[in-house]
Amino acid sequence: MKKTVSIFGGGWVGAPLAFKLALADFDVQVSVSSAHKQAAHPNIKVLDFRAEPGMPEQAWVSMCQSEIHIWAIPPRRKKNSEEHYLEILQDWIQQIDPKLTKKLIFLSSTSVYQNVSDIVTEESDIQESSLMAKAEAIIQSANLPVLILRLGGLMGGDRYVAKYFSGKRNDGANCPVNYIHKDDVVALCALTVEKINKGIFNIVAPIHPTKGEVGENDIEKRNMPAGTWDYSQPCLGGKIISGEKITKELKYQFKHPDPMEF
Repeated sequence: MKKTVSIFGGGWVGAPLAFKLALADFDVQVSVSSAHKQAAHPNIKVLDFRAEPGMPEQAWVSMCQSEIHIWAIPPRRKKNSEEHYLEILQDWIQQIDPKLTKKLIFLSSTSVYQNVSDIVTEESDIQESSLMAKAEAIIQSANLPVLILRLGGLMGGDRYVAKYFSGKRNDGANCPVNYIHKDDVVALCALTVEKINKGIFNIVAPIHPTKGEVGENDIEKRNMPAGTWDYSQPCLGGKIISGEKITKELKYQFKHPDPMEF
């Protein structure tokens, strides 16, 4: 019998993840705010679902019937978005049936860590007052196995460094980057569905050039207008986030280890 997966959020990560899991013979449900064919596959059921605070229980039923639940919906950028995001997560946890569900996977962010000039691992201190730290706490309150994946800066496809730095004055030229390519995010998330039951893991590329190096390199390769960089200023709080834990756990070889080559 096929294992069932519900992916809340069929966007930049959720849609390709749904497709990859379908190819691995999972039965997948993926939610989108309006139906599309981005994740088309016989094993994929696309549901027109948009998470909102205070929804009736019935609105959650169709998405909450799977063995594995993956939350891939990022916070929205608008008024009251933080409060609504946490309220939605609390509602989600309350709707999950522990008799049906085997584990929850929550896509978090490395932004939970404090801004220190050091190598940061999953054991490092986090900013307890940050949105994603509060979100993680809600997820961990569930009476279920919970897997939290802290993603680095998402790059790949239509997200490329030059797009954000070209023609602009950019700070932090000497600070290391903690990027991850979409192909590796999707591959690692799919592997955790099959092979890891619980825990906290960083998902970050293993090579950490500086922001200035990555920015200038990508701008030049794409023949875009140069940005302005100040290399005279030291990097304040330039943490390097280690993804070694999940790499060892899964014996994973990155498809895109170096952001200079994204």
